[in-house]
Amino acid sequence: MKVLLKKYIPEFFVIVFSISISFYLEDFRQMQELKYLSNDLKVNLFNELLEIEKYLTEREKAFTEDLIILNALQSKKIDFDSIIKLESNPSNYKVAVFDYRGFMPPVAFYKSLVNDGKIRYLESTELKEELDIMHNGHNYFITMNIKDESVAQKKVIDYFQINYPNLFVRDNEFSDIDYINKLKTSVDNDIRLKSIINQKLIAMDNKIVGFRFYQESLVKLKKLLADSIEN
Repeated sequence: MKVLLKKYIPEFFVIVFSISISFYLEDFRQMQELKYLSNDLKVNLFNELLEIEKYLTEREKAFTEDLIILNALQSKKIDFDSIIKLESNPSNYKVAVFDYRGFMPPVAFYKSLVNDGKIRYLESTELKEELDIMHNGHNYFITMNIKDESVAQKKVIDYFQINYPNLFVRDNEFSDIDYINKLKTSVDNDIRLKSIINQKLIAMDNKIVGFRFYQESLVKLKKLLADSIEN
């Protein structure tokens, strides 16, 4: 019996050791695969953030220009000569007054991460939390204020259609300068119209507040990803 034990115990330990090594190597392989997957996801997220950054540059310019035009239109301190120097293109006035700017950054990759459940492979809790704050928290705030802006925009359109239809359709009888002058004069002399435009301005101001928070999150996310991506 002792002889048998002496013979088989070493073989037993060899087998156990071999199995342990196999499990260890398999665990290591899986860990490496997850590491590569996480890094690949981060690279793709970073590239998407660069696309979002380009989009934000365009939106910031549009949001800011609309806000400047509406503030100028309803300000008694800004005269017609000043407003022409500010913006001489009637089309930009019509967009600012009768339309609104949406907010749809390119977030297809982030959404696919969430929908597929792969976001769990990002490892960093801070990264996942900041992604949620930017794409859901700040984005929701912007979207809600855009909805408020669109409500006010509808009121502006309705008011112009009833009271200033020629300014809404912009009859060909008006030159560019005449059109802007009549638009400015109408707002200056109509307190109801000014109040409706002010409602639109409040929503636009709040939209830009959310937009700034969104930009701050983008900067933070770019740093988090840049620090964690392995080359």
